[in-house]
Amino acid sequence: MSMQHEFLANLQVKLAADPQIRAAWLGGSLGRGQGDRFSDVDLHLLLVDPTLFRSTAFSWLETFAPLVLFRWMFEGQMIHALTAAGLRVDLWLHDQPLPLVEGTVAVLWDRDGSLTIVADEPPRAPDPAALRAGLLAQIEEFWRCIALLPAVIGRNESLVAFGGLNVELNLVVELLLTGYGQRRERGAKVLNPYLGDERRGELEAALQLQGLHSQSLVLAHLALADVVRRHGRQLAERHGFAYPAPLEEAVLRYVASELQGPGWALPAWL
Repeated sequence: MSMQHEFLANLQVKLAADPQIRAAWLGGSLGRGQGDRFSDVDLHLLLVDPTLFRSTAFSWLETFAPLVLFRWMFEGQMIHALTAAGLRVDLWLHDQPLPLVEGTVAVLWDRDGSLTIVADEPPRAPDPAALRAGLLAQIEEFWRCIALLPAVIGRNESLVAFGGLNVELNLVVELLLTGYGQRRERGAKVLNPYLGDERRGELEAALQLQGLHSQSLVLAHLALADVVRRHGRQLAERHGFAYPAPLEEAVLRYVASELQGPGWALPAWL
């Protein structure tokens, strides 16, 4: 039995025995029926008296498992907790019932019929003008980041260059997901199904560093740049906006001029 299943099995017993808990439901991946043994437990409680529950919340959670982290968030509306075995629990406290969207939650307990399930609305098509503007902004911001590469490499700031890869990667991921119309329906720790094997492979190959040194970092940044220069043009054509070719050309010209000379092996396309 996984930690999640053990926690939920014990929870069902506590819900029935505690008159302070009017209702309980799961959100997140477990609520959508997409969870696995690595999923957080996103638990929501509808309480008779949240103030009273807050005073005993730590001991209430510790009846399931010893805690190594217990932290109040959002002015006492939510708890981040971590058990000694590594189970992550986000516990939300509610004093009023609220409509729950069908397919996004799993109701565990409803003592007095307080919960209402409403149909999920189909996703709205994005506004074409706003979509074009957003994609262009992502591409422009990516190239602005690449223009910083000579500065951090020239100063031998390897850690900054490494951190910059994460910034650029997030920009590229959002560009690909948004531009190709992939709606991300799971949390931040699930990405592979939405990128697809081919695009995921491109990004993973770009980030296969051969050590944390200037040459490896430069090649990783430029590998991401190659992804953007190829997909960016496709997306600009697909959505009907002008790709910022002058910006790309100026940035790459500057990077190539600063990083040329002995000891540098830049990609052939640059």
